[in-house]
Amino acid sequence: MWNSIYIYIEKKSTNRYSQFFLSIVAFIESIFFPIPPDVILIPLIHFDKKKFFRSVINCTLFSILGGAVGYFLGLFLFDSIKGIFDLSKQELFFNFYDQYGLIAIFLGGFTPIPYKIIAITSGYAKFNFIFFLLLSFLSRGLRFLIIGYIVYQFGDYGIRFIKKNKTILFLIIPIFIILVIYLLIGHD
Repeated sequence: MWNSIYIYIEKKSTNRYSQFFLSIVAFIESIFFPIPPDVILIPLIHFDKKKFFRSVINCTLFSILGGAVGYFLGLFLFDSIKGIFDLSKQELFFNFYDQYGLIAIFLGGFTPIPYKIIAITSGYAKFNFIFFLLLSFLSRGLRFLIIGYIVYQFGDYGIRFIKKNKTILFLIIPIFIILVIYLLIGHD
């Protein structure tokens, strides 16, 4: 069974619609779809290494476009329910997101935290849209670039490495990046 799935994915990843399929999955995953685009990105690069850079760019851009839709869904959600709930009780959440939203967006774009939750939450909290897009581009782009490069460079071994070291790749590295930025920029 796994062998037939493997062959199916191999054939689909080398056909002319593979980039379109990756675009769709990256877009809808950023709004509601539960399966990350990595599931398409990895075999696409593995079976056709010439598509490495194109696939990473494609996946990043469509993920961010989907994130922008998620952002506006969150913004619309806020406007729709603000009359129902006491906003003073949500003040703590809004203050937290104002203070730590940059970190939340970066981590959410890179880590296994579903990006769609970060996108919708950012809109709901009315976080600066331009900062949201820039941080999304940085975090999603780095995520897909690292994954893509490992698969491109190391093939089957790279895929096994990604599966085995998810925590290092998707949690430790982004926290390390935030820590380095924090130390370089300084703190109060």
